[in-house]
Order: sequence, then structure tokens, then C-alpha cells
Amino acid sequence: MRIRFGRFFAYLLLIVLGIVGLAPFLYLAVLSTKRRIEILATVPPSLNFNWAQITANYNEVLFRQGMLHFTFNSLFVVSSATAIAIVIGTPAAYAFSRLTFRGSDGMASTILSMRFMPPIAVAIPLFLLIKAVGLQDSYLGLILPYVAFSLPLVVWIMIGFFDEVPREIDEAAMIDGCTHLNILVRIMLPIVRPGLLTASLFGALFIWNEFLVALYVINSREFQTISLGAATLVSAQRPIDWNIASTVGVVTVIPVLVFSLFVQRYIVRGLTAGAVK
Repeated sequence: MRIRFGRFFAYLLLIVLGIVGLAPFLYLAVLSTKRRIEILATVPPSLNFNWAQITANYNEVLFRQGMLHFTFNSLFVVSSATAIAIVIGTPAAYAFSRLTFRGSDGMASTILSMRFMPPIAVAIPLFLLIKAVGLQDSYLGLILPYVAFSLPLVVWIMIGFFDEVPREIDEAAMIDGCTHLNILVRIMLPIVRPGLLTASLFGALFIWNEFLVALYVINSREFQTISLGAATLVSAQRPIDWNIASTVGVVTVIPVLVFSLFVQRYIVRGLTAGAVK
């Protein structure tokens, strides 16, 4: 009886948490189907939907406001920066996990501490550096800072996954004549594939939501990311179109939501990697 009650309470708690988590997004999705006057006049909004109004809102956001182009910019920047961070961070994490050298523990801790540094602390020096090398208002000017900000998290997550793999595997491979590079590429990468997905997810989420670096580096609408483009809807010179702003919110969240659904089973493992030896 006690076990059944505990199971019932656990499921009830999960249902409540699910409702609390989904309610804001569902409310946002409903607002994105309404006219501005309906949102201001009716609280909460009605569930009577007009397909013509829905089409008008999303056409306004995706094409007239340019959010489709901004979404492409974000996808390109996120995928490029995440891929570069994985390519650089994975060998570094393997070295910290498997190789012993002077100051390795201190260096690993220092790398992680850099992840806690807020972007505002280096925004102005970063802007001056990007401007000095001629990368302002370009994709590369965004990708390189995002790689630098993502690397500490990627390295730390991958260290946890490499530490979970028994060292006997490395020793057996070295007896067969494999180098550390061969072990990493042929043996370790297939084993720690969930870690690669987890590190990619957390790195991509940070880059997708980042606003400050893009604000300093990008001037033209051609290279604006989705977070920077969405911010242009809020202006002191005109009232906020809440239906359009809600539609932007939906467009911004959907790519992250779809990506998260595909890799959700690796999220918890990534958070707990390395916690138990």
C-alpha cells in the first residue's frame, strides 16, 4: 500500500511539474494566434482560433520581420560554433582525463571557472578585439567568441564521460600498438557518443540564447541572430504588438524544443557524468 501511494504521489508530482512547465509555452502559443486588440481586451484569451489571423501573424514574423532569416543565422552560428568547440574540447578533455602532467588538475579547474565569467565582463574588450581584426558584423566575428565561451563547458562535460570509461581499455589498446590519438578516435569516441550529444546540447543552448555578444558584434540585419532580431520588436517609439511578440517567442522556442526532444535521454546523464567513480 505504501509503495502504491508513493508511486501515485510521484506520478502526480510529475504531472503537476509538466503542467507548470508547459503552461507558459501553451499560453504563448495561444497568444500568437490572436489579434493585438483581442489580447488586450480578453484575459485570458479565448480558444476560438482564426486561421487567417494565425497565417497573418506568422507571415509577419517569418517574412516581413525577417525572423526566418534570423533563425537561419542562429542555426548556422550555433552549429558552426558547437562543432568547433566539440572538435577542440574533446581531445583536451581526453588529455585531462587520461594523461598525467604537471598542473593538470589546476588547469582543468581554471577552464571550468572561465565558464562562470559573465559575458558582460569581457563584452567591451571583445568588441574592440573583433573590430581590430576586422571581423565585426560577420559570422566569424560571432562564431569565434561563442567557441571560446562554450569550450569550458564542453571540456568539463567530456572529462566526466571519459572518466567513466575504465582505463583498462586504454591499456589493452596500447598493448596492441595504438597511440593515444588512435584510442581517442577509434575506441573512445564511439563509447562517449552520449557525452558528445550532451555537450553539444548545452553548448548550443547557451549560444542560441546569447544576446550580449551579438549586440556588440553585429550591426546589420543581415547577420542578426534570432535573439537579437527578437529584441528589435521592443521599442520605446511604438507600443508592443503582443501577438507578434508571442509569435516570435514560439518561433524562437520551437527549434530548441525539437532538438531537446531528440537528445532528452542524454541530458540527465550529462548532468551527473563523473559524479560517481
